Amino acid sequence: MVTELAGARILAPFFGSSLYSWASTLSITLLALMCGYYFGGYATTKEKLSSKKAIFLVFLLSGLLVLFLPSLGRAVMGEAIQLSFFTGIIISQLIFLFPPIFLMGMMSPMIIYQINKSPKQAGKSAGNIYAISTFGGILFTLVFGFVIIPNYGISLPVIILGSLVAFLSLLFLLNDKIIKPVGIILSIILLSQVWNAFQNYQNYSPSTQINERLIEYSEGILGELAITEQKMKSPEGNFFKGLMLKVNGVMQSQAASRYPKASLVYYVNFIRNLVGQLPQKKTALIIGLGAGNVYSDMKLYGIDVETVEIDQRIYDYGVKYFDMEPHPEKSHITDGRYFINTTNKKYDIILLDVIVGENVAEQLISLESFERLYNLLSEKGTLIMEHGGINDFSKNRFAPSVHKTLSEAGFTISMFNPVHSNKYNYGDVTFVATKRELDKNNIFVAGDMLLSEGPITDYEIFLSDFDTSLETPLLTDDKNKTDLLLKSHYMNTREKSRN
Repeated sequence: MVTELAGARILAPFFGSSLYSWASTLSITLLALMCGYYFGGYATTKEKLSSKKAIFLVFLLSGLLVLFLPSLGRAVMGEAIQLSFFTGIIISQLIFLFPPIFLMGMMSPMIIYQINKSPKQAGKSAGNIYAISTFGGILFTLVFGFVIIPNYGISLPVIILGSLVAFLSLLFLLNDKIIKPVGIILSIILLSQVWNAFQNYQNYSPSTQINERLIEYSEGILGELAITEQKMKSPEGNFFKGLMLKVNGVMQSQAASRYPKASLVYYVNFIRNLVGQLPQKKTALIIGLGAGNVYSDMKLYGIDVETVEIDQRIYDYGVKYFDMEPHPEKSHITDGRYFINTTNKKYDIILLDVIVGENVAEQLISLESFERLYNLLSEKGTLIMEHGGINDFSKNRFAPSVHKTLSEAGFTISMFNPVHSNKYNYGDVTFVATKRELDKNNIFVAGDMLLSEGPITDYEIFLSDFDTSLETPLLTDDKNKTDLLLKSHYMNTREKSRN
């Protein structure tokens, strides 16, 4: 189970962490176990493969493959990324994830064969082995998922785990009176491979674009996080350095290096203009912190802001690199849906910034979630949501579904495209949902490097800009088609991240 979890996390920087990535991981895992169980059973019928020594060798080989899971996975996916999404994801996992799980699957029937003393004990032996194996999977998955990965990432713990498995199997082999020269040779090989794996880990850094420099990189609950600096050009032709926060290779936030509080993202600047002119803005809740630029903008208006972010490193990077004001007493490192389900506070503004890249928290994009957010808003409150990076509005089915679901929850909805005021075929969709009608005639956008000066109505878009003849499903907890509706968006996001 830990290997499966590691495989999904190693996959994320290349193919994302959408439903399709997890479906592929689960399918390859089950396929590997199925094949492993079958061939493990077949091995027990062969004299040379049915010994304890054969089990220890399989154990040793599985440990070595786990040891090299991070480096092998990245090398394979670096090539497979050139293929189509589904072809690349399946082939890469067949190469780096299938083999270690296949070998682990082989071990169960081989061990059962060794401990069976009589036909009457066969059922009991099989039950004991699978119970112990499952218990170990539960324990290690919980420890890795809740403690190790959030704090130490995935690569180093997997290398350590693979090393321990390999060394333990080698001890078993030596204890089984393996020929000493063979034991010495295996020990040398194992030590060299462990050294190589640690060297690969230390030398690894995520890929960057031309004129882009990696500043800091880490792994954790969301996958790979990176802070990079890139040479950029202003509309006037002046060069400057931009600072970026990336999650799994996809840009989440961007600002000028000299002024890290000043975002270079269209919708962040648009929201800053909007928030300053809302009728009520004493308190705010931000779900999905990013680099903290919106938080910094809201603090300029004297708003009392709370933030919710699932990964502590996002908060830490916001403070360290984007000059976000530390606010540990107002920061909640937890799942956004859990927070809104357990808080009883009322807010004037709620920003739901969770539709970036392919890391979409669909548990927050549902009728039940919107109804809860509606109840958390004050009577003059405003819910703001962002859906960015749309290539073609007319083909986007997700935005109309979000609009329909917000309306079903009781909101009055306005939509805006911060990227281009006069071209609606691509850009972003900023949803502004209120309990009362938004007074759009008295809200104006100040011009800057990204936005043109004018009334906010210049940026308004409508359902007619989308193809409303397509199915527009209501998004509910029970039937949420977010991943299906965003399928083409995920593919486009991955294409942009590798070009």
